Amino acid sequence: MNNIRLIYICLILLFVVCVQPTFAVEAKGRYVTLQYNDKRVLREFNNKLLIGRKLTSIIRKKNLESVEDEVVAKVDVVVEKTQVVLDMFPDKLQLTVVLLPDEDDVTATYREKYGKHQENIAYYSLSEKTIYISVDDTNLRVLAHEIGHAVTDQYFKVRPPYKIHELMAQFAEKHITD
Repeated sequence: MNNIRLIYICLILLFVVCVQPTFAVEAKGRYVTLQYNDKRVLREFNNKLLIGRKLTSIIRKKNLESVEDEVVAKVDVVVEKTQVVLDMFPDKLQLTVVLLPDEDDVTATYREKYGKHQENIAYYSLSEKTIYISVDDTNLRVLAHEIGHAVTDQYFKVRPPYKIHELMAQFAEKHITD
């Protein structure tokens, strides 16, 4: 009996030691849960996400104490602006944004999840309500495009056809800076 218990405890410890979470850090905002596994990736994302004077003035009013706070505030503001651009305000909009170092990581994640090879710098997973984005390729328009998918997805009770989804995302991308 003691040998079985010892084996059971050893297996649990082995599992805990060997299985590490994919993303070590998670930060939550009003609309977004941000996931990343390296502060360098977070800082690079923050530096590349230039949101313009109007949107920057909104986040300057907030009490931001860290780079993480600033990134979450920026992404939340982009979500709000995207909702205004699309004139769609889903109830209880929540999404996750996963920061990946580069396009290769986004492509590998897509292949792992869907079993297909598709080169993307970012994509929105409808089933997970999650945006996967390459930090190397980050800019406001790319993020707004993917958030456009998320807003469209969560706004309609019945999911619209893919072409409508894509049109809404392109519209958000084009008009995010207006």
